[in-house]
Amino acid sequence: MIKIRESLPRALACILLSFLLSACKTADGNNSLAPCIGPLEPGIHECGLESGEHNRYYQLRIPKDYAGQPIPLVLDLHGFGSPVVLGLSGERLVSGIDKVAKAEGFAVAWPQGLKNEWNSKPSNDLGLDEIDDVAFLLTLVEELSANINIDTSRIYVMGISNGGAMAQVLACEAADIFAAASTVAFQLPMNPSACTPSQSIPVIAFHAPTDILVPFDGTHTGLPHSRLSAPESYAAWANINGCVDDTNTYFEKGNSTCESHSTCTDGTEVAFCSIDGAGHFLGGHLTYINNDQVRLSAMIWEFFSKFSR
Repeated sequence: MIKIRESLPRALACILLSFLLSACKTADGNNSLAPCIGPLEPGIHECGLESGEHNRYYQLRIPKDYAGQPIPLVLDLHGFGSPVVLGLSGERLVSGIDKVAKAEGFAVAWPQGLKNEWNSKPSNDLGLDEIDDVAFLLTLVEELSANINIDTSRIYVMGISNGGAMAQVLACEAADIFAAASTVAFQLPMNPSACTPSQSIPVIAFHAPTDILVPFDGTHTGLPHSRLSAPESYAAWANINGCVDDTNTYFEKGNSTCESHSTCTDGTEVAFCSIDGAGHFLGGHLTYINNDQVRLSAMIWEFFSKFSR
């Protein structure tokens, strides 16, 4: 079995992942795994979880200093087609949140979608036989809270591409569970009028203007979407959270910038970052890797850590 040292640069990890994908049959995890039974010890765990008619798969990191004290939890959702190969979660390799979790002392879970994809439809739009990934991910939160002492006021969700769409569905439907959400390379995947969170929820979004898979201007092809551009999606989330028009630029590095609405209902905030991904894979769609070496995972955690339920 191939093992990857966690200190390897993410770029090298991506190269190795690409090699594995070309050489191996991709998988959505070992779906025959039994549930992990708590109390769980620090380290990496691979677990099964029953949801609907399926046994699902997830990986989990518990920080090394965990000794039963309440700790935050982040769900990190992969993009469409991102596999588990030889026990390695693709999203865990590329997002960078694993390194941040080890340094900052929070738990992070990498759940896997069936067939390596998320059904990011709003729950009200699901057909009778469709996979209910909102139910799966909420069941996962319950399972983790039963096995680890999770600070339930500090549960967060992030995701890229199809996972970013799924993260936003959770923000719309489970704002009482998640203290904040992040999306990378995907706009709000529904009509804004269909997103009615039970309470305000902070959201930060990242997108490369040159993204050719999920275009910045909203001209998606064959993808579930609301046809919002990235700036329009930012404006929609600001409206959903009752923000006043006080956009300010708070980060600049090279051609990458971040701005935010910081005066929103119940002290929430909505932020948007335009990241220079020109010349990278699919025009910078894998926005974690970018020209200005912006560490999205660190910025996401910095944003998350300001908020609790």
